[in-house]
Amino acid sequence: MTTILDSAPPAPLSQRLLWWSLTVGCVLVLVAAAAIEPDPRGYGTHTQLGLPPCGFRLLTGSLCPGCGLTTAFAYGVRGHWWLAASANPLGLALFLVVCSCIPLGVTAALRGWSVDAVIERFALNRWALALAGCAVVVWVVRLVSAL
Repeated sequence: MTTILDSAPPAPLSQRLLWWSLTVGCVLVLVAAAAIEPDPRGYGTHTQLGLPPCGFRLLTGSLCPGCGLTTAFAYGVRGHWWLAASANPLGLALFLVVCSCIPLGVTAALRGWSVDAVIERFALNRWALALAGCAVVVWVVRLVSAL
C-alpha cells in the first residue's frame, strides 16, 4: 500500500541527514536519561548533567514549566510512567514524543520522506501547539497550587 509520503519525490540528501540527526539526537537524549538517577523530589535531576539549578525556582520558590522534565525522562526510560507524570506531565508527553521520533526518523530517512510532507501528513504543527498548551496548563496549575 502506497501512502502520500511514498508517492512524493524522494527528499534530497540534506533532509535524509536531518532525519538521521534527529534520530541520533533522540537516542542520545534517552541514553543520557538512562545514565542519571531521577531525583525523588521530582525536579533537579538535570544538575547531574552539570547544569545549574532552576533560576526561576531559586528566585520565586515555585516550579517553572520545565522543572521536572529531566526527572520525567529519567523515570520514563525506566518505565515508571506514574512517577514520570508526577514529576512533570509534559515531561512524560515529551518523552513519548522523543521515543516516537526514533522509528519515524529512521523510516523517513530510509524512505526519503521530506520534512514538509511528514509535518503535513502527521499534523505535527498541531501537536506542537498542543504540547505548548500543555506547558502553559502545567505552569498555571503549579503556580495556583503554590499559593
